[in-house]
Amino acid sequence: MRVVVWTDDLSLYARLAPALWAAGVAVSWREGEGLTLADLAHLERGEVFFWPTPWGLRVYDPRRRAFLTRKDDPKTLAEGLRGRIGLRLTGREAGVLEALGRGVEPRPSALGRALGLAPWQARFALQGLARKFGLSLEALLRLARHQVQVAGLQDHLDPPPGREVEPGLHVPGEEEGEGEGALEAPPVGQALGVEAFQ
Repeated sequence: MRVVVWTDDLSLYARLAPALWAAGVAVSWREGEGLTLADLAHLERGEVFFWPTPWGLRVYDPRRRAFLTRKDDPKTLAEGLRGRIGLRLTGREAGVLEALGRGVEPRPSALGRALGLAPWQARFALQGLARKFGLSLEALLRLARHQVQVAGLQDHLDPPPGREVEPGLHVPGEEEGEGEGALEAPPVGQALGVEAFQ
């Protein structure tokens, strides 16, 4: 296996390369053939992306929607490249990441409308993304836009899971501010559209 690393930060290269060499992976810096790992400043060059964290390096493979290092340990990257991956994105997290890449505002109400989710579900998925990526919102948005652009999803996206509604059509329960305040229980039988049987 051969890896090409794209970064201007030699300290990042120095953390990555020895861990891969120790696992028998050939590594070159910005030249040659092989799987391309790029830092966030070189998104256009990479197939797999990495960035520093307080604990080490986090490496993300957008094709698998998975992180290739476990506990941000660069020594686990070679195993990740060979298929033993760390965390994966859940279906909702992947949907939120794609929606962010298409330009949906990073607010739970906007994401919920775009994906057919309740705002609390969108908020939970957005928080999951923030924890898994550990990036600033700006960096996460750049990565999401790049992932959508490279995957050719901008014009050919499958419809997101959830309700499909004609634009401009009012859908009950999709109002701005949904998810705030106490929930009201519907009268018995109303949810089924029949009179209550008692």
